[in-house]
Amino acid sequence: MLGSDISPWILLIAASATVASFAQVLLKKAAQEPHENFIKEYLNFKVIAGYGLMFVGMGLSMFAYRMGVDYKNGPVMESIANIWVVILSYIFFREGITKNKVLGNALIILGIVVFYMNWAGIFPQLEFMNTDLVALLTGK
Repeated sequence: MLGSDISPWILLIAASATVASFAQVLLKKAAQEPHENFIKEYLNFKVIAGYGLMFVGMGLSMFAYRMGVDYKNGPVMESIANIWVVILSYIFFREGITKNKVLGNALIILGIVVFYMNWAGIFPQLEFMNTDLVALLTGK
């Protein structure tokens, strides 16, 4: 496949993952706060905004798929959320960034790069990635 076959709407999937990451921050912030009662624990601004953002993120993904993004791109681009979680956890919760987190995020980025370089035809050696797994294993 040529690089021109890659839909620009893929970036909307990445935006969806980013929105969902911010929603998770709001939900975690709400969970860490004390609440007067059960109702206020679930019906407060942060929880409602967090779930609202999750809904927006889902809508962005659905729109991107409707605009022609191949389904195999969803999980690849949504893995960006894992990178955002590390960054946002450091900013909002002062959680440490460990070597394992850095290594994990580097592998995620490497995976995204390899996936799209293969798709763009930059690495013809990786053409086997476009093969059906059953066909690959059976040699057909």
